Amino acid sequence: MSKKEILAILSICIVGVVAIVLAVLLRSTSGKLKQTQTELAATKATLQTTETAKADLEGTLTETQATLAKTRSELSQTQEILQNANEAARKIAAERNALQQEKSDLESEKESLRAKLSEIESELQRIRVQSQRSITAIQEKFKDTVGAALDDAGRLKLDVKGKILFETGKATLSSEGKALLDAIAEEVLLNTHYADYAVRVEGHTDNAPIGGSELRNWNLSTERAIAAVKYLQVHTGVNAQRLAATGYAFYQPIDTTDTPEAKAKNRRIEIILVPPQDFLSELLTSLQKVMVSIDAKEIE
Repeated sequence: MSKKEILAILSICIVGVVAIVLAVLLRSTSGKLKQTQTELAATKATLQTTETAKADLEGTLTETQATLAKTRSELSQTQEILQNANEAARKIAAERNALQQEKSDLESEKESLRAKLSEIESELQRIRVQSQRSITAIQEKFKDTVGAALDDAGRLKLDVKGKILFETGKATLSSEGKALLDAIAEEVLLNTHYADYAVRVEGHTDNAPIGGSELRNWNLSTERAIAAVKYLQVHTGVNAQRLAATGYAFYQPIDTTDTPEAKAKNRRIEIILVPPQDFLSELLTSLQKVMVSIDAKEIE
């Protein structure tokens, strides 16, 4: 064989080998390409899934953030409500303490008032008992000439008929009137039981105008009271500081009927012994009202 033929054969062999190698390489590359494409498709699918999951996560995150913001707002409101509740609780506790203190003070005040009421009632009772004894003694001694009565405040009232002390229409004491005042002073006014009592002498007339003038009734009632006071001071020794004289004309009748008997009753001198505790009756009433008010507050 010639050299050219050999070269031709070698060339063909080389080409064949190259073709085979290329075919093998091509087949290998094609397989790898398919694998790569498969992996790429899988990667794309995974990426798509990831993107979807990411979107879902972002949506969930947004919802979570909204929920968190709402929760924070609710928490803030709850804290505010709790703070207000605590403040209200403190105020209620303070008010309760104040009410308890007030109740304690009221109880103390009630106890003090009860003691004072008991003291006043005891004193009034003592005055009434003593005055009732005096009334009995006066009625036995002076019989129908002097009436005696005790009012709710413990004041002893002696009612002396005007005709016994004075002549009709006059303010000059009669002898009989002076003797009666002497006896009243000795029996009652100077009695040690009444040493601290004020003595108020009140003059009264009937409703017949004296000399046609009602003003003269004022004058006569006042002048008679003054005449009795002067006599008691000068002749019986009653302390002047205890004495007072007042005239009421016919404006405080004890009998309002238009009869001679009624007029005779209304023409009178009243000697009123006022105890130094003259305020006790009013004070007793006031304290009783206060007690009722305190009880009402406790009920509230």
